[in-house]
Amino acid sequence: MRVGDKLVWTPSGFDHEVSGQRADRQRKLRSVTGRIVYIHPAGRYYLAEALVGGAVIRECFPMKNR
Repeated sequence: MRVGDKLVWTPSGFDHEVSGQRADRQRKLRSVTGRIVYIHPAGRYYLAEALVGGAVIRECFPMKNR
């Protein structure tokens, strides 16, 4: 894993997205495609960003192989 690598994920903010559908109806979560922009020097986490609807969103994830 390196800075600039492509990444596909479902942002945690999309879990509670209001879509105008009934609350009891199952909704499909949207995924976004972005890139890794930062990796913690000690390898604790990485930061990914993606362009969604004209805005940049960012989210941090723990490193899996520590």
